[in-house]
Amino acid sequence: MSTILKHAALVAAALLCALPGVALAASSKLQLIVGGEAYDGPPRFEVMFDGKVLGAAAVNAAIDTGSAGRFADAVDKSAYVESFSFDIPEDVFKPGAEVRVRLINEAYGGDGSNRDRNLYLAAVAVNGRAVTVSGLSTQGIRADTGNEVLGEFLVLRDGNVEGVSRAPVGGWPLPGAADAAAAPVAGTLKAPVAVQALRLPAEGEEVVQTASLDQAPSTRPDPACTRDELYNVVGFNENSNDLTPRLKARLDQIVADIGEQKCKVLVTGYSSKQGNHATNALFAIERAQNVLGYLKQAGLRFEKATASGGGATEQFGATSYANRRVVISVAP
Repeated sequence: MSTILKHAALVAAALLCALPGVALAASSKLQLIVGGEAYDGPPRFEVMFDGKVLGAAAVNAAIDTGSAGRFADAVDKSAYVESFSFDIPEDVFKPGAEVRVRLINEAYGGDGSNRDRNLYLAAVAVNGRAVTVSGLSTQGIRADTGNEVLGEFLVLRDGNVEGVSRAPVGGWPLPGAADAAAAPVAGTLKAPVAVQALRLPAEGEEVVQTASLDQAPSTRPDPACTRDELYNVVGFNENSNDLTPRLKARLDQIVADIGEQKCKVLVTGYSSKQGNHATNALFAIERAQNVLGYLKQAGLRFEKATASGGGATEQFGATSYANRRVVISVAP
């Protein structure tokens, strides 16, 4: 496994798909990054958490083995890889649970036909904690089932085997764990004021804690959201989801622009197509999560807020720099 992919797995941030104020508790999310081969239709799979079926989905982007060749031979596999998200019910979530993925519509065109229907599992993430191919294994009806790996992918050729991800050391994180850690303290100054006044104390300067000027913000009606905007946040470094000072300055502008309005916010992260698909997909997700976490920490209020990954793309221009970005959609 590449060094970049190890880094991506270690720094995967908590999935911020529900924020306080929207629900009493954040729901747990399971995310899969899966590639596929199609034959007479796309491959479908079933995903289980702690033995409970969460749902099923199809890799509609899977390469058509009858007309386009095989997944293993594709130079750019990202076109045939998708990201999937499943809710984990509160009564099903367990920090130590296994995740299992199984192909449920196996098909094969026969020897010499080059037509097949297979799954390629790249990563499993629960509440943002990712396990990639080095932590995945196959288990099946035969005790001697061994792992078949294609680069960054675990190969699942039929329904007799399951791709298994055991919980990482320390267990899967609780839903919203990182979100809670980043939450602003109740009663702090409103976002635009706090952002503009933020500075580091000079050497030797005494830091004085001031009382909040807004002791009961919840007693005032929320300002109506009149924003209907798309904000682009560009400038992520290669192989990085870190928020640089320049990126933070851009986010501060967005916070000041929205002000106290309580809007629906969708944050979508993207990566360039350089590097491998699993890493790119994780970077895209993490960039969105980091941006949403920063907006919340800066005091922005939400009617609803979600962070998602758009994966690797070239839609924003020919350069990798242009495609390493986050798009923030704000609407009433």
